[in-house]
Amino acid sequence: MITPLQLIVLSTKPYRETSLLVSGYTDIKGRMDFVVNGVRTARNRAAAAVFHPLSILDAQAYISQKKTLHRLKEYKKTLPLHSLCSDIRKSSMALFMAELVYRTVREAEKNRELYEFLKESIMALDKAKDPFTDRHLYFAVGLCTYLGYALTAEQTVGSGLEVFSREEERLVEKIVSCSADAYVPLPCTGEQRYAFLKSMMKYYEFHMGKLPQIKSLDILNQVFL
Repeated sequence: MITPLQLIVLSTKPYRETSLLVSGYTDIKGRMDFVVNGVRTARNRAAAAVFHPLSILDAQAYISQKKTLHRLKEYKKTLPLHSLCSDIRKSSMALFMAELVYRTVREAEKNRELYEFLKESIMALDKAKDPFTDRHLYFAVGLCTYLGYALTAEQTVGSGLEVFSREEERLVEKIVSCSADAYVPLPCTGEQRYAFLKSMMKYYEFHMGKLPQIKSLDILNQVFL
């Protein structure tokens, strides 16, 4: 059965000789995995480049009711996302954000609110003007809300979630007190951002039961030192 959908690319890896395995978050069924046939060939390099982290695609897919691996038939970018691809800082953030969703969101069920949060966060990052060096921190905190364990300004060291320092708690308070469209740069250095994100991963671990292994966290640290 051919089904239209929108897909946010989270992860890709080679599949067989010329195909690509794409893991993404969709507007129709949450997390889904797809095979894209014949895309890893010399003549299809431009097509393969469509599947960068956080790319938003309009697609037609063969959806199997009995399997967890589906097949993309047609696909094109919904939005060009020029600066997200060309700015190394933004592309590093996108890699982290995509990997964080890949490691923490597993449900294969429709969640329109989460999908819209992801899409709006991607568009905001692409359009962002300097300074935007803290948007991935806002994203890491905001994602928790859609996973069922939202951070609040009232959570303190004595709450049983002793993963944040006093300084990091103040960052949390600044982030959660901002409305979605009122981004404000945070008063922190590159080292402080890195430490805060490491603490955020411990917060995720507290609720997930395992620590998300985010390899791109070290890449971010190098880019924003």
